[in-house]
Amino acid sequence: MPHGLLVAALRADHLRIPGVFRRRSRPTRSVFTFLGHAPGATDNPARTLDIMDLGQMLADRYGVHNVEMQHAHFPSTEPAYLMGFRDRLAKTMSRVTNINLEFGPQNISATDPALRQQAIDRTKEWIDHALALGCPRIMVNQGAPTQENKDVAIAALKAMGDYGKSRNIMVAMENRGGGGGRQGAPAPGATLVPPAPPVPAAWVLLVEIIKGSGAYANCDLGNFPDQDTQHAGIRGMFPLTDGNCHVKLNPARYDLPAALALVKQLRYTGLYSIEAGGGGADPYQNVQSIYDVLIPGI
Repeated sequence: MPHGLLVAALRADHLRIPGVFRRRSRPTRSVFTFLGHAPGATDNPARTLDIMDLGQMLADRYGVHNVEMQHAHFPSTEPAYLMGFRDRLAKTMSRVTNINLEFGPQNISATDPALRQQAIDRTKEWIDHALALGCPRIMVNQGAPTQENKDVAIAALKAMGDYGKSRNIMVAMENRGGGGGRQGAPAPGATLVPPAPPVPAAWVLLVEIIKGSGAYANCDLGNFPDQDTQHAGIRGMFPLTDGNCHVKLNPARYDLPAALALVKQLRYTGLYSIEAGGGGADPYQNVQSIYDVLIPGI
C-alpha cells in the first residue's frame, strides 16, 4: 500500500472520501465528495455512495484501507450503528483513521464561554465515538483564534486534549486560510508613515495554541497562501503532528511535489489525506489527479 495516501481525509468542497495513503505513510481519502455535503449528507441528492459501502469502494478503486470521516457523515451515533460501520470496514481490512469535527460557532475560540464549553462537551462525546470506531485521532475546528482569545482557546483545547489522552485518542487542529499580509505601496503624494509590523502567518498562532494545550497538529499542505509560507508552516507544524496531514492540488499557489519532498526530508511517516474539490466534476477523477501526484512524491 502506498506510503500515506489519504483516502479517508479526502475533501471535495468539504466532501471527504475516507481513505488514507501511506508508503511509510499511508494515503487516506476524504469521504466528502461521495457522501455529499454536511449537514444532512445522508439525504443529499448529490450523494453517490452509501456510507456502509465506503470501505469497499476505496479498497477496490484505490487500494486504500484508511478512512477519514466528517462527524456529520454518520447518520447515527448509536453504539450498534458505529459497531456495524466498523465491522463493514473490517471486511475490507479497513479502518477509520481520523474524524473531523465541525460544530460551527461551538469552538475553542468562541467569545461566549457557553459555546466553548459546548464545544468541549461535544468533542468529548466524539472522542468516545472515535474509541468505539477504533479511530486513533480527531480534528477540531479552531474557529477564529487571535492573540486576544489565545488563552481561552488554549484552555478549551487542553480540556479536549486531556480527555482524549485519557482515552488514547489524539486531538489535533489544522491550519486554515491565509497568512501574513503585505503592506501596499503608498498613494502618490501621500504622507509616509512608518510601516506596521508584519502580521505573522496564521499557522504561527495555531502552533502557539497547540503547544500551549499539549494537543497535536494536522498540517494541511493546501491551506497556505503561498509556497514560502507553506514551507515555513510545514517546518513548524510537522514536529507536532498527530500522524495525519491533508493534501490538495493548487499549482497556482505552490508546487505540491516540492512540499512533499520537504515533508519526506522531515522524516514524516504518517498518513496523507487527499482533499479533492467537487464542483460538479467527477469526484473519482478529482481524487485520482491528486493521487497521481502524491504517490511518486512519498
